[in-house]
Amino acid sequence: MATQAKQLFEFDRFRVDPHERLLFRDGEPIPLTPKAFDMLLAFVENSGRLLEKEELMRSLWPDSFVEEANLSQNVSLLRKALGEREGQKFIQTVPRRGYRFIADVRGVGDSEISSREKSSSDIAGESKGKPDVSENYVEPGRTGANKVIGPGRGAHGILRQRPQGAVLIVSLAVATVVAVFLINRLVKTEQGAGRAIKSIAVLPFKSLGADNADEYLGVGIAETLTTRLGSLKLLTVRPSSAVLKYVNSEKETGVAGRELNVDSVLEGSIRRLGERLRITVRLVRVSDVSLLWADHFDENFTDIFKVEDSISTKVASSLAIKLSGDEERSLIKRYTDNPEAYQLYLKGRFFWNKRTGEGFKIGISQFKQAVEKDPEYALAYSGLADSYTGLTFYNFASPNETMPKAKEAATNALAMDNTLAEAHASLAHVKANYDWEWSEAEQEFRRSIELKPDYATAHQWYAIHYLTPRGQLEEALKEMKRAIELEPTSLVMNSFLGATLYFSGRYDEAIEQCRKTIEMDSNFAVAHWHLGLVYQQKGMYEEAISELQKAITLSGNSPLMIAALGHAYAKAGKRNEANRVLDELQKLSVVSYVSSLELAAIYAAFGETEQAFKWLEESYQERCFHLVNLNVRPEFAPLRRDPRFNNLVRRIGLPQ
Repeated sequence: MATQAKQLFEFDRFRVDPHERLLFRDGEPIPLTPKAFDMLLAFVENSGRLLEKEELMRSLWPDSFVEEANLSQNVSLLRKALGEREGQKFIQTVPRRGYRFIADVRGVGDSEISSREKSSSDIAGESKGKPDVSENYVEPGRTGANKVIGPGRGAHGILRQRPQGAVLIVSLAVATVVAVFLINRLVKTEQGAGRAIKSIAVLPFKSLGADNADEYLGVGIAETLTTRLGSLKLLTVRPSSAVLKYVNSEKETGVAGRELNVDSVLEGSIRRLGERLRITVRLVRVSDVSLLWADHFDENFTDIFKVEDSISTKVASSLAIKLSGDEERSLIKRYTDNPEAYQLYLKGRFFWNKRTGEGFKIGISQFKQAVEKDPEYALAYSGLADSYTGLTFYNFASPNETMPKAKEAATNALAMDNTLAEAHASLAHVKANYDWEWSEAEQEFRRSIELKPDYATAHQWYAIHYLTPRGQLEEALKEMKRAIELEPTSLVMNSFLGATLYFSGRYDEAIEQCRKTIEMDSNFAVAHWHLGLVYQQKGMYEEAISELQKAITLSGNSPLMIAALGHAYAKAGKRNEANRVLDELQKLSVVSYVSSLELAAIYAAFGETEQAFKWLEESYQERCFHLVNLNVRPEFAPLRRDPRFNNLVRRIGLPQ
């Protein structure tokens, strides 16, 4: 009875043998873990079809409850085995749903392959006119090691006569090549495994709830762990703002780690049921996507601090970091012992990071409740200060209404903890943009950076709110580039580097930087706003108008960005449209705050100098947030020869 041919699969340069559970590339075996091979088999058998995550998990782990991270880990291992370093050549990720195998898969029988290979071998032997010595067959082992069978035994078990000396030479050559290959591979593996891990990123923990109601909690826990691990001198930790883009990302761990330029990644998930939490955590080496440590915790929410203490110390232990006494204390430092206040703080920071009017208002509400629960919670006071400042920056509130509150909150934070870098930066923000106390602002910025050199926000604010207004533009660019080094994927840092280039008159570079930021996240309003401003100075008015319209929508109708659109219309000669914006701002001013400074910019674009100075004087009385940028904002260039302009600059305390 004839033996039935086995079904094999081929795609690109690969062959999958389901019977032997082997993957080959150009005839060489590629080692895979059992689960990774099961996943590959599922992909090739369903090529072109979307495999939902739930379907894959049920198929691969039919009798076990596993986290989604197990799935992404095996996808990452499979991508690596297939050489899929960049892009999605074979495995396509369908965000929030699953994966699709997009290679052209061919099903073939082993007899077909044998005939094809023998024919190819015979032709090659005849064309060279040399004896066929290819029959020393290298049999793949199950673990990826190779075993030489010979002399004279081919893939089909046919014994051929060959001179023993030639066979021995060929056998030794093949054995030598295989040995060198394995030794090199082992050495590289050992070198990779032994390389000290000097940097880490803590990705936002994924909420496994159906409605993502605890998304803020996953972001907040990651931020807390980032702060704690950041106290270790031997470890570089990517700040929270650098990883926010991964909140809903479907990117594999290794890809995220390479984008963040770190040696390791800490990731996790949260499942909440009432007041109980199940937190699963994994520490992964980026170079080979190997698991360094994993654990899970089932606790009441009131024990969240205990969980964070445990994670922090176990990560340090897994990375073999020897801690000093101060570092041990910093690793488990808490800014509050009240779990309710802590939860409110996490919500506040989550909404503050959205950079929208509604987000700032929710942040203020959450931070206020946090300090009511714990009046000694310095970090919450700093968050409250930043929310008031953010509300003012985007013109959602009057400076005279909110900035004194921001100053009070920052001062309260420092009264409780004078070593809190965040609070020094918060106070410096107020000193520069509202009090116009420049020497004190510089002192506070420098103190913040001294206390926490890797606090990117301090570098950013120092660049934007002190160095730029004072015309120290090269130093400002240096500080912004330092912020980018610390937070390479931060939308805020990337966008404000574009703003600094804009104020420096380097418009082409600014456009490139803003476009880069928008490529990272097309829904980030600030980047569209900055790009619209640059386009105006390049005379690209249609493009500017388009970008500013997007910014207005994405920001939740920021009056600052609405006014920028009015200025763009005026510069483009679209006076009717610009007047409509002025009318809109006038109506808005009845129920909300509208900055006189931005009205002055529109009238300057009209060439109405008297109206422009009228509104500039109003902006001085209002202490408008962006008034400090008079010397560097190109919109006000037509007014700079007027003595009234220099008088205003002098009153603000800026260099003339």
